[in-house]
Amino acid sequence: MTEDAETACRALMRICADWESAAHNFLAEEVDSDLLESSVNFLSLTQSAQCLSYLARIVTEGERFTFARIRDCVESHVVQINNPMLTHLYEKNRSLLDSTWEKSLNSLRDWMLVDLRDARGWQTMKVLIELRNASAHGGGRFTDRQRKNSQEFKKLVVEVKAMGYEIQNLRVIAYPDSVRDAAYAVREFILSVDSFTQFG
Repeated sequence: MTEDAETACRALMRICADWESAAHNFLAEEVDSDLLESSVNFLSLTQSAQCLSYLARIVTEGERFTFARIRDCVESHVVQINNPMLTHLYEKNRSLLDSTWEKSLNSLRDWMLVDLRDARGWQTMKVLIELRNASAHGGGRFTDRQRKNSQEFKKLVVEVKAMGYEIQNLRVIAYPDSVRDAAYAVREFILSVDSFTQFG
């Protein structure tokens, strides 16, 4: 494991510990009026919103590590080849390296012939990114953009529920261990990215 990956994994565990500390009191209190009718295994709406904000921090840490690693790999590759035309092409397209997940992953694939969509944990990471987007851009609800393609959204709902979440009126309802589970999943993805991007 590289030092950068180790640093990112430590950050994940700190976020998880922050959540455990913050959630300790309100998870211990059972407020019957605030519990979801579907199951006591899920958090209340307010608790879910707080939980998803921690999940968003975890996903962002995985994103930060992955985008930085892609930038470093591609830049190192261009410097090593030392071709003026390639350097010009790189300079022209450098902004794509960390603009979106799709563009970033495509950049590594196109420049280095490495596709992180094949990395261990990517499928889970992809769903966590959607949950982060629902939290960050929809206040805990799936956004219009996420629901634009009905077939893709149905698939996403199945994947989200398979991970243990509930959905009520397009709102994501978390379960008590979801932050810890997300931290472990993102850690697995980071370690896989770290392994995939060891060149030379």
